[in-house]
Amino acid sequence: MQKRHDTMKNNHKPIARFIHRDRLRSSRLGDTRYYERTTLYAYLSRYFATEAIYRAFSRYGLMVDLEYKQDGLYGIAFPFQDNKTRQLLSVLYDPATGKQTGEQPIGQRLMKGYDLQPAPALFGMHLLQEYPDKPVGILRDSRDALIMALADNERLWLATGNSNRNGYSLADPAILEALRGRSVTLYPASGLYAPSLPIARRMREQGIDTAVSNAAEQLTADMTSDARLTIADFVLRQIEEEQFYASYPFAAYDQVSEMAPDTFCNLQEQNEQTTPMPQVPDVPESLFPVNGNPNE
Repeated sequence: MQKRHDTMKNNHKPIARFIHRDRLRSSRLGDTRYYERTTLYAYLSRYFATEAIYRAFSRYGLMVDLEYKQDGLYGIAFPFQDNKTRQLLSVLYDPATGKQTGEQPIGQRLMKGYDLQPAPALFGMHLLQEYPDKPVGILRDSRDALIMALADNERLWLATGNSNRNGYSLADPAILEALRGRSVTLYPASGLYAPSLPIARRMREQGIDTAVSNAAEQLTADMTSDARLTIADFVLRQIEEEQFYASYPFAAYDQVSEMAPDTFCNLQEQNEQTTPMPQVPDVPESLFPVNGNPNE
């Protein structure tokens, strides 16, 4: 009896490198009409005006996962995309605290009949061509990137996702190529400044002007909590305390790029429902070194 060597090959599903457009029209995915019924909107609406949230959600191409629910509210689906949608990560949040309560990639479910092996892409990467002159800020969490997009118009905010689970590495050649020629600043959470320095060095070796911000590290220097906090957490905290800064220590100080502080936009423009109370922030002078980043 002649052996068949192609059985497994024939049984393999065809490989897909992105989520096909017709699959994005799935009944599982809701459009802008459902934004207000998501856990993320319920949380962000405590800080930002509805119009601003809608604008940010739409700009980043967020969808609503109608099959992923918590207490009657839907999950939000973050697209990781360049010119094509490579993956959708559906996330649930606690509407009161903003903490993530659930997460699941749904690209493979949408691409039933295919083996989805998505090409790497960052959250928000599709906006690089739309804003070619903006400096780029990169965080890990997509939620944080959205918060910063709502608060700061000076940068284009991207996110890697959780690269250990559902996300992509900045060392990936496709991502490095997309960032080439841009001015990039990494904004790690507190406690992750030092591990971010080798990543920035590798990116500079690839010709990308890259710096690392130690703002979160500095702002948590006097805190006893072990929680990983980001600049987005501090932005929300300042909104809660009604402290709207004319400037904010978001700039990274790197001996190679020698970046200086940029202006932090007045949140009144994005939060017209709240009366701003400008005051000088009490931040350490070490956030404003004269000659580059003294910690590197």
